[in-house]
Amino acid sequence: MSNRISRINATIDNHICVWSSVPSFAPMAEILRNYRDILVEKLLDLTAREVSKGGSGHDAVRLFLLNFALEHMAGQITSEHFTIFRDAETVEVILEDSYGIQCRADKDDILIPHQNEALKIIIQCLFHRTRAADEKDLLCFLHMFSGEKPEERPDQDRTMRLRSMIWFIYLAIEIVKTERAVCSKGLEYFRNKFKELLDRTIDGTIIDEESRFPGFEEGKWEKTLFGWLQGEDRREFAMKLKRQFNMENRLEHVNRCLLADHRRCILVQVMFMFCRAVDMDMSPGRAK
Repeated sequence: MSNRISRINATIDNHICVWSSVPSFAPMAEILRNYRDILVEKLLDLTAREVSKGGSGHDAVRLFLLNFALEHMAGQITSEHFTIFRDAETVEVILEDSYGIQCRADKDDILIPHQNEALKIIIQCLFHRTRAADEKDLLCFLHMFSGEKPEERPDQDRTMRLRSMIWFIYLAIEIVKTERAVCSKGLEYFRNKFKELLDRTIDGTIIDEESRFPGFEEGKWEKTLFGWLQGEDRREFAMKLKRQFNMENRLEHVNRCLLADHRRCILVQVMFMFCRAVDMDMSPGRAK
């Protein structure tokens, strides 16, 4: 046990050394210093599980330390994080319609739900690869979500990708919370449903604006983000979002748009986090 603890401490020290050498990442090193005892305890369990599977656990430890540092540095998600294509007004109206606002004396705040889950998904799906984290992605994340913003300016393409990821996450959450069958029908159904709803939003068929009758699927999507994205004045915005989601896996602007790997990871994580919540809602003790 003492040898394992020594190795874990050496790994933590190595990360502290590397991150401390780069001013922009020094706050991440401070997180590891402040939480060393907790990290050692958690990594003892993590490495034991990885060894039992026949692995060394090196990649799992590296990802855990990175995720831990970023989660402890992340702040809140605001409407500014959704702002894309320099269209803050459209974004704010859509989010206000969908989530509502909290009135304060100095200003009104848009109520963004599921922030902890969304931040975890962003971290998981932006930095889940086995190779070392891309420094440009790290800078971009810290600039957007950390109170201690790096002095170095973030890459604009990576910023665009991250904002697109936020939209993709929240649209995916809407699907699981609105159609519980997604949890049992699986990833391929989830992927196809996302694409269908986005296309219907652009085509203007989520809400039947020409009729007093409910729209698509008895109108159950009308009060979701998909419904609030519909409209002639928002169609161009929705089309740009779809292009950023890169459903066709285009190769141009590869650092700006989502990749298939990002989309798949987000859908998997949304199912993992929110299908459990759906199961709890459907339990006999919570039946309505």
